[in-house]
Amino acid sequence: MVRLLAELLDLVLPLECAACRRPGHSWCRRCSAALARSRLAPGVRLVAPDPVPPGFPECFAWGQYTGPLRAGIRSWKDGGRRDLDRGLALLLASAMATALRGPAPGSPRGCSWADGPVLVVTVPSSARAVRLRGDRPLEHVTRRALECLAGVPGQGPRLLGPLDTLHHRRVVADQAGLGAVGRIANLQSSMEVERRTAALVRGQRCLIVDDVVTTGSTLAEAARALRAAGAIDVRAAVIAATPRRP
Repeated sequence: MVRLLAELLDLVLPLECAACRRPGHSWCRRCSAALARSRLAPGVRLVAPDPVPPGFPECFAWGQYTGPLRAGIRSWKDGGRRDLDRGLALLLASAMATALRGPAPGSPRGCSWADGPVLVVTVPSSARAVRLRGDRPLEHVTRRALECLAGVPGQGPRLLGPLDTLHHRRVVADQAGLGAVGRIANLQSSMEVERRTAALVRGQRCLIVDDVVTTGSTLAEAARALRAAGAIDVRAAVIAATPRRP
């Protein structure tokens, strides 16, 4: 009966590949193979834009923001493809797990992430983006990623969240379509930690999560706001990183 209902639903709302639009599945076989090739090797998952904006935290990504992964993220975020939540959550969980494995190079001495809690903080969406999408897709995927990590024994520190403690204290434009300089100016000193959650952030380690890192301005501003609220160490995990241009 369940299978029959699924087949009937597929007739009404047929699935198609998030990347190439081929009917049948959320990811067709060809795009799934290309997606796997976009995964970053373990030694290069610590990523950074060029140039690196001031205050940019150590950031870990699952893959490169190219090909099917780029098309899939755009379909998920702006095309309403919430059927991609689970798959993207697995990719985000992998990046988060990498970020949590011990102190990364340059971390404060003695600031081991193997002990104590870690706050998982999502970057805030602009009010316009929320109105257009009708929800906050990053929060849904982050919750699923945390569920994935909770099922892995010995994964590392206790994760708390996702915490929507960051918010914009002034109006910001949508980052899409802005250049590197415009993105930095758009977000400079634009975020702050909400008062009701400020006590939770103070003295804690924070892991910022986002879908994509491009110029790094969003993560840099989020890290600045968390540090200003008293976070002792900040890292970031994203699904994909835009490749550096030669």
